[in-house]
Amino acid sequence: MNRTDIINSLILNKNYKSYLEIGVRNPNDNFNKIVCYDKTGVDPEPSAKATHVMTSDDFFKINKKKFDIIFIDGLHLREQVLKDIENSLNCLNEDGTIVCHDCLPNTEKEQVEYYDGISAWVGTVWKGISELRMTREDLEIKVIDTDYGCGLITKGNQKLYPKVLLEDLNWNFFYNNRNNLMNVISVDQFKSHYEF
Repeated sequence: MNRTDIINSLILNKNYKSYLEIGVRNPNDNFNKIVCYDKTGVDPEPSAKATHVMTSDDFFKINKKKFDIIFIDGLHLREQVLKDIENSLNCLNEDGTIVCHDCLPNTEKEQVEYYDGISAWVGTVWKGISELRMTREDLEIKVIDTDYGCGLITKGNQKLYPKVLLEDLNWNFFYNNRNNLMNVISVDQFKSHYEF
């Protein structure tokens, strides 16, 4: 089960009608495979052929729509991910879901700040999700252990993870605390929760 399967499963199970994708890049990788009545894609790169060729920050400044499900796979840096999640929460329907890609790096090299253009790169998305796990009681966050980690964010309530200083959020801390820090669930747990 990958990000596309997860998104399509949520759309089917929850009868979602509107979909927003932040960071289309190549539409054949995910966007074109999403089965939803109303789809919006955002990417600043013209070759992505997104419905909105602009940054996510610019899109959220002009957006007036609400969405049932939002997929975040834009710039893989903590600061931008936090902005994209906050902006997404402001235009998410009440029973909506945010899916955030690249939450679980497999190696230290995958989670560096800057992409070398060669190896797999998930960046510092995990640091943004960690912060929300420590500070936002009004959200419910789980990360499915597949496809570099697919975070599920809904409005709800969660028990906060004990606060850790940003400078202490390093690879060793992540490696030793991954499952509790990120509230990791298996694909089977995801399937059983939504009765697929």
